[in-house]
Amino acid sequence: MSKPIAAVTADTLLADMKPINQKMADYAPRPLLNALGRAGILPIVIAYDDYADPEEFVDTFDALVLPGGPNPSPRFYGEEPLWCIGPTYEKRDIFEIALIQTCLKRGKPILGICRGMQILNAALGGTLWQDMSAQNPKAFIQHMQKAPGNIATHYVDIEKESRLHSILGDGLYVNSRHREGIKKLAPSLTAAARSRDGVIEAVEGRDNDLVAAVQWHPENMDPALMDPLFHAFADRIIRYK
Repeated sequence: MSKPIAAVTADTLLADMKPINQKMADYAPRPLLNALGRAGILPIVIAYDDYADPEEFVDTFDALVLPGGPNPSPRFYGEEPLWCIGPTYEKRDIFEIALIQTCLKRGKPILGICRGMQILNAALGGTLWQDMSAQNPKAFIQHMQKAPGNIATHYVDIEKESRLHSILGDGLYVNSRHREGIKKLAPSLTAAARSRDGVIEAVEGRDNDLVAAVQWHPENMDPALMDPLFHAFADRIIRYK
């Protein structure tokens, strides 16, 4: 039996670097590719293409992974950018939103990580806090941690009725590298975990298990703790394949 294939959308290195071919280099995080590989998934990295429709990519993979990256542009959930918003990259937003919508139509599983959870929520009709420290007075936890990115810094409580609970249990400490967060949850999603200041930390599809996403970066945490998340994703891909 061939391995399931998961497309990982690429981020783009915009720094003024040399040689010139690295100035706009597309890439995906190596720890994420390794985590997928340990779960028996064959990852392929796909970047947006100015000369093809996103829908043309979908026949080349079995599932979609939306990794971390820059803030989704507020225009995709009907808002103007606030002065405090971090970097955005609209070409990636457009590409990922089209891939999300096509994968859902075609019944292909999706896993979102950090920004991936946010663009998923925006694509399905939800909204985001552009900067929780400026907009959400209830968010008292340090969600943009100052500790190294692989260190777990705050606790999340996992909903007992969620599918995530069967994978990770009642709760755990996670790393946290985000200034934005879900404000209005998309109608087709349900919250699967929250931090203790009420911020949504994981989501799932309301009607089926096609979609799942987490706000933290599991690929940077202890594999013994987080590999079950990627193995569960592999199981979903095989079932839908």
